Amino acid sequence: MKGSVRVLEAAILILLTGLAAGRAQAIEIQTIDVRYEKGHYRVEFVADLAAQPQAVERVLTDYAHYPALDARIEESHLIETPPDAPRRLYTRLKGCVGWIFCRSMVRVETLQQNPGELIATAIPDLSDVKDSVTSTHWQASPTGTRVTYSLNLDPKFWVPALFGRPAMLDTMRDGTVAMFTSVERVARALQAGSDGR
Repeated sequence: MKGSVRVLEAAILILLTGLAAGRAQAIEIQTIDVRYEKGHYRVEFVADLAAQPQAVERVLTDYAHYPALDARIEESHLIETPPDAPRRLYTRLKGCVGWIFCRSMVRVETLQQNPGELIATAIPDLSDVKDSVTSTHWQASPTGTRVTYSLNLDPKFWVPALFGRPAMLDTMRDGTVAMFTSVERVARALQAGSDGR
């Protein structure tokens, strides 16, 4: 277990120091749809990552290192729960709408992990959202891994309609692409480390 953690930490260190930046970014976005609909912010994203599914899964389920994948995430960790209870993930995100409106948002989510699938459902009483479900699926593809990601978010806080909603949608679009670009880079670094390169 310690060796596995060291390999993952080394992969993230490579990402952070830019040593992996010399490799071509091979993420291929198939679709991205970000919209505001009936009070909910929605993201639908499909992309092919140039990394193997096992490495992608390791990155997506390494919750403590989420801040290294997404600049919006300030803190993330699993919350201790009884052995028979679903795992819970605490995440604190910071987002800015333009240069005027910034705030932090806390989400506590129950996690459901199945082969090739991770679903996170927010607990509204413990979160700054009325409703939030994030679903990530991954499977082998000819180029590595096909990832299908969706987010349905209804925040508790007010977002100004005129300038706030478009800016929030832009932030969600850019953040989703940046996050999965980082997932691919870290997963590729993990593969390189396990190959002894």
